[in-house]
Amino acid sequence: MGQANTKAADRVDETAPDLDELVRRARALQPLLREEQQACEERGHPGPEAARALRDAGLFRMLSPRAYGGYQMPLPSFYAVIMEIARGCPSTGWWYALGAAHAVQVSSYLEKEGQDEVFAGGPDFCAPWSFNADRAIAMPVDGGYRVSGKWAYCSGAPYADFFMGGMSVPDIHGRTASRETSWIAPTLTVIVPKGHFTVLDDWGDMLGMRGSGSNGVVLEEVFVPNHMTIRMNHAATLFGDTPGSRLHGGEPLYGGLFNAFAEGSLAAMAVGTAEAAIDEYIHIMKTRNAGLSGRLRIDMEDYQRTLGLALVTADTARAAAIRGAEIYMERSARSIAGAVPFTNEAGVRLDGMYHMVEKLVADVVETLLRTASSAASRNGQKLQRYWRDVTTLRSRRDQLDFRAAGIALEYLNAAGHLARG
Repeated sequence: MGQANTKAADRVDETAPDLDELVRRARALQPLLREEQQACEERGHPGPEAARALRDAGLFRMLSPRAYGGYQMPLPSFYAVIMEIARGCPSTGWWYALGAAHAVQVSSYLEKEGQDEVFAGGPDFCAPWSFNADRAIAMPVDGGYRVSGKWAYCSGAPYADFFMGGMSVPDIHGRTASRETSWIAPTLTVIVPKGHFTVLDDWGDMLGMRGSGSNGVVLEEVFVPNHMTIRMNHAATLFGDTPGSRLHGGEPLYGGLFNAFAEGSLAAMAVGTAEAAIDEYIHIMKTRNAGLSGRLRIDMEDYQRTLGLALVTADTARAAAIRGAEIYMERSARSIAGAVPFTNEAGVRLDGMYHMVEKLVADVVETLLRTASSAASRNGQKLQRYWRDVTTLRSRRDQLDFRAAGIALEYLNAAGHLARG
């Protein structure tokens, strides 16, 4: 197996924390994040204190390779930490999930020269990856591309170390296809360091997730060397090593399909949001009477029943999200070993699992808001905020209703039902 450069390897952290410790650190941040929810929304992204606290806790190095000083934690561990952060503040959970997550793809698909450059400054990694390109131009030049364009929904852009801009593979004139076709066509992603991209002040007017830092990003005539690009077919099948599994000793974290991974971070964020809504509902049960009965809601069967259903639904969503991450690791390991390919069918079905988690969460939060009385729907109330957040999550173009037919076709084709004699 290949090895990372010697200088980077010298930074291996022999005292890396285990999952229990990382979960403890994330949980310890919840009071700060809960207190900052309103300010986070108004600002459009987490404040400097929260961002620094997540960095200081080592949470932005969870998925970075050990060879570069990272913790190289398995994917289920990352999802567990996302859940804790989102339980404190869903917007911060989204910002963290989509900022830290893409260390996996960088460490999977970039060759050694690119990984050496990305992690030269240390193992902390935060980078949005957006395919919502507007008039992107990637002109082929000697040694790479000269890139210009604007990208929307770049979650994690504030405080980002890098920006990852995806687009369809450009033609000889540097032109790329529209954002509507970029997801299904072979793509080019450029990885640009901080200082070479502009983060726009254009986020915060959505129904929910107003503090997720999903700002627009602009590139203006930026040279991107070939070793800082990723070419990818979203419908590909993996079998055998990836550049990252070769470089990092066969690590399954770095051997999987992007479409089997991408939605999982947001599913984990959704689970944390459901648990935050349950926390708030219990607070309401303990502090408010049920109508004119004079009895606290916590003593009333109707509210107990609602809470019980919410708890088991959230537990089910958590279990499905974690199991999805485990399947990703298992399929990656078998693919790297040359035993079973990591097929696109497996990828889209995992993607569908994550979307089903989000549907379960939306049902939980809607029920809690509806039964908590109209006072919980007022501006500034946490349950209202959580409902807005999960509604925004499920209103994206990336949703199960739009993908279910494709999942069925992949399954039918893989099972031979679409074979023609």
